[in-house]
Amino acid sequence: MPSAPPSQALRRYQSAQGSLLGRWRFARAARLRTPLLATLQAQFGELRVGLCRTEMQAHRRVCAADGAVDPMAISALAQLTATMLIEVSVPEGVSWTLRGLTAEHLRRVDSAVLAVARLDKSDWAQAGLIGVPVTVSDGAGAEVARAVISFAVAMRID
Repeated sequence: MPSAPPSQALRRYQSAQGSLLGRWRFARAARLRTPLLATLQAQFGELRVGLCRTEMQAHRRVCAADGAVDPMAISALAQLTATMLIEVSVPEGVSWTLRGLTAEHLRRVDSAVLAVARLDKSDWAQAGLIGVPVTVSDGAGAEVARAVISFAVAMRID
């Protein structure tokens, strides 16, 4: 049974926490991996094995014409949060692929949003689908959306 030693992405995140520029560069590199996510301008509040917190301010690129944060941007933030969680939680020798996203938007939001993904999994020997729950809340802490991002996980055959 492989355990999850610090992944390369987690080591990069930890080394970037020493400076404002380092945190900005890490967040930018994570967003640029998927072009759709680059417009979010999300910042990572916490990233460790089993937990990822990201925050996104309400700005012009993610707001709809009525000034509310677009539900697609909220879903994209949930996807970014879950993807980074999987990246730092999955041990070396295990591959993963994004398989799906199910999102439920509960109410309109006009301010910054905070996405939190948690995963309590330590046995990665079993291949299959894993659902990562993500909760998105506004600045006041009220839940505005919830999502489950599905990943196919399997032992890598090199």
